[in-house]
Amino acid sequence: MNHVAVTGELRVVDESYLKPAPEEGVELYTSPWVGGTKAAVYFGPIISEIFIPDEEDWTNATARLYESLREKARLLGANAVVGIESSVDPFATRDGVSGLLYRAGGTAAVLEPL
Repeated sequence: MNHVAVTGELRVVDESYLKPAPEEGVELYTSPWVGGTKAAVYFGPIISEIFIPDEEDWTNATARLYESLREKARLLGANAVVGIESSVDPFATRDGVSGLLYRAGGTAAVLEPL
């Protein structure tokens, strides 16, 4: 289950991990280690961000952000994202519009029980 980076591309030794995980199968963890599991594969870092203009309601921003992170991990074939960190920039601007930039990132992985 080794993945080797070769001049900017990813060479996959075991392609069985390159299928999307089940929709419900992606768990999110702030810790880089999850008790009772081992990482069979690390796909590497993934990042999601949402820009919310000042006039837009941002009450469900966290749910949208983490759902985006789950979807990116699922498409890689991961069943977890570990070591999640998030940040908020309340003074962000995009195309001259000010708003809130909400960002989260972690490492997509396939976790298996010990």
